[in-house]
Amino acid sequence: MRVFAVTHRVPYPPNKGEKIRSHGLLVPLASKHEVHLFALAEPASDVAHERALLDAGFASVTLAPIDLRLRKAVSALFVATPLPLTLPAFFSPTLAAKIALAARSAKPDVAVLESSSTLPYAEMLPRNVRWLMDLVDVDSAKWDAYAKGDGSVTEHARAIVHVVAEAKRLVFRREGATLAAVERRIVSRAFATLVTTEREAALLRDVCRSGARGETSGRIEVVPNGVDTVKFAPVTPPAHDARPRRIVFFGAMDYDANVDAARWFADAVLPRVRERAPDVVFVIAGSNPAPEVRSLARTGEIEVTGFLEDIRPTVQSALVCVAPLRVARGVQNKILEAMAMGVPVVTTVAAAGGVEGHTPESLRVAEDASAMAEAVLALLADEGARTRQAAAARKLVVARYGWAPRAAKLESLLEEAAAASRA
Repeated sequence: MRVFAVTHRVPYPPNKGEKIRSHGLLVPLASKHEVHLFALAEPASDVAHERALLDAGFASVTLAPIDLRLRKAVSALFVATPLPLTLPAFFSPTLAAKIALAARSAKPDVAVLESSSTLPYAEMLPRNVRWLMDLVDVDSAKWDAYAKGDGSVTEHARAIVHVVAEAKRLVFRREGATLAAVERRIVSRAFATLVTTEREAALLRDVCRSGARGETSGRIEVVPNGVDTVKFAPVTPPAHDARPRRIVFFGAMDYDANVDAARWFADAVLPRVRERAPDVVFVIAGSNPAPEVRSLARTGEIEVTGFLEDIRPTVQSALVCVAPLRVARGVQNKILEAMAMGVPVVTTVAAAGGVEGHTPESLRVAEDASAMAEAVLALLADEGARTRQAAAARKLVVARYGWAPRAAKLESLLEEAAAASRA
């Protein structure tokens, strides 16, 4: 097959959510088929990864740098239109022109695109070319949650807030509604629409039923996230020392859901833990920590690492990993990676919902700050409990979350779509 793949981030290095997923799905595909990659380079320095992607097996790589701050400012001009602001924010005329030109010369059999923000690129493909859309999560539901005040705003919201700060909930509600309309359009036009969990699939069907026709038209498929279980493997013996005892939370620390999670744990959970375990240090690990995260650093209590070339030693040095996300959809890669490394995880109900097949033996789930503190303290106090949970977590991830079966499902769907394109 000749496949066009369009992603709204460069899928390299695979060190954060959307990059991990697109890398895990597309690199195996590129090893077996002719895959031409088109991606937005944000930050613009990501264009430096072209060689690595070609070496990974892509037939060609086209990267278009964008200035996301500028694009968000431009998107604010669309507030009075029915268009979601994320679409103009992630639209590059340069990339659009290159996709259109390549489609005329290379004649793709099929295409796969990632994120609702890539819909404009899908709609410029030749009419006979079927395409799949990987929504990953139902973003309209995230915006609805922000409008209700359930957590912090996403990175896409920053430009909106400074334009209409006094009416931000109205803007969030507007974004949720307009994105829902785009999601309905995608489901009706794509050969298949992909999401990460059955929960997201059910939610997307509800979004489609809420449209004017009151019915779901289109095919929705679940392709869960995965984890590299070889790269993320336990260390024997464990890498942590007896003291100081460490609790770790890791991720991109300029992503507002992570910022909110770090602040909530530091303010509402950690004091309860340190009342009974005063030697514990909370480590916040990840790139580009926002000022709100950096301000949490306190000697002997909270450590903020900033960017780490390799996150694994820091996670493996901890007795417990926490994922205190109050707004979360789909599968959280950070949870899967920690579980794969044999580090026991305590998380929220919102974040645990995407980890299918988990049990209390493999993942501890807390409904509020008090319950999360108790779960963390129980693990800190019981080495046997940590060992048992680590083993159960690793077993679950290996059995359910390897990338190979996910990539195989994507390949099968694309072959089916390519056949329909030829018919």
